[in-house]
Amino acid sequence: MNLKYLNARYALANIGFMLLISGSLGFAYNYLSQSGFASGTIGTVMSIVSLAGVFIGPAAGDIVDRSEKITQKRFITGAMILVACLSALLLVIPAGSFLILPVIIVAFASSTVGMPLLNGMAFVYQKAGGVINYGLCRGIGSAAYAVGSNIVGRLWGTFGRNTLPIWVIMGAMLTIVAINIMPNPPKQAPESKAATDGAVEQGESISVLQFFGKYPKTIVVILALVLLYFCHNVFNTYLGAVLGDIMKGSTDEQIAAVQGNALFIQAMVELPTMFGFMLILKKLTVNQVMAFSSIFYSLKHLVLLFANSIPMFYAGMILQMLSYAALTPAIVYFANDQVNDEDRNKGQAVFATANTVGGLLASFVGGWIFQLLSVRTGLTVAVAASILGTILMVLGTRKAHLSA
Repeated sequence: MNLKYLNARYALANIGFMLLISGSLGFAYNYLSQSGFASGTIGTVMSIVSLAGVFIGPAAGDIVDRSEKITQKRFITGAMILVACLSALLLVIPAGSFLILPVIIVAFASSTVGMPLLNGMAFVYQKAGGVINYGLCRGIGSAAYAVGSNIVGRLWGTFGRNTLPIWVIMGAMLTIVAINIMPNPPKQAPESKAATDGAVEQGESISVLQFFGKYPKTIVVILALVLLYFCHNVFNTYLGAVLGDIMKGSTDEQIAAVQGNALFIQAMVELPTMFGFMLILKKLTVNQVMAFSSIFYSLKHLVLLFANSIPMFYAGMILQMLSYAALTPAIVYFANDQVNDEDRNKGQAVFATANTVGGLLASFVGGWIFQLLSVRTGLTVAVAASILGTILMVLGTRKAHLSA
């Protein structure tokens, strides 16, 4: 296996995937809204996407863990081809057509398999003798998300809603190229961490419920992540609506431009934290990083809730540096520490599902609250969930640390 330039190739794969996500998730609300759909319908559609991800992510991880022929590279490549083909259909389907909805659901749900499998690949390469600086590579991906969000916001004024499918196709194609210039990660013989983990035979497929039975210390942490990501996704999924509430009287193009700027700031400030994550781990344990970042997550959400101007909203986005930027790589390391080798991809997928479930709740609950009540009411509910999530995260990571 050729491990030369491994970090560069792994970073490029992160770039391709994050460029895709900057369009598909960052501007999904804008696209569907300008296609003639109400907030409640949009919320339902995005919740179905998230619900599909709940099953697709762990299933994909389980297939890769158990199969001798299907690798992370092959699975991601197939998913990206499907995403690109379906996005091309969006260019010819007229606005207002309900055919848009199933195409969006299948395309966006298919894209959810990328990140957990890509995360799992990092640790496979490391066990094979490769050296991957995960924080650095993930940070470069965040930079791509930042630049991509800013560009999409600006292109929206020229190409309108067609910006989204064009951008997603480009991101999917780059991901395909990037993932296929990476070396084939070797299949590894599973190793058991302890005799107490023998409730499920090695090599035997386990369900999500069996996963929690095998790794009970993860339950509270994953619940905390669901609540934190619920709030995170309310702001990100309905960012257009949130900014529209602040920028009353502004055009769709003006809102999209500010939205692109906000996402750019949010992603750019992640870079110092992600680039220096390995240095952070020399000072703090992964569990401590997760607890501290959760506290700053709730602080960020509180600032965004009370923001009554664009500069104040931008200021809230800067707190991404101490919240999401630290929590995201910490989760990957925490998941790797908590599960056995034979469940690595399944474990990464289950932890990634916390974001998916949070997105499911955010899409459905947020969409209908925004439509039936008000934007501020929806944000208040989300921030309350974030605070509860922080409390559970502090308790859950402490318990996992003490019982390790």
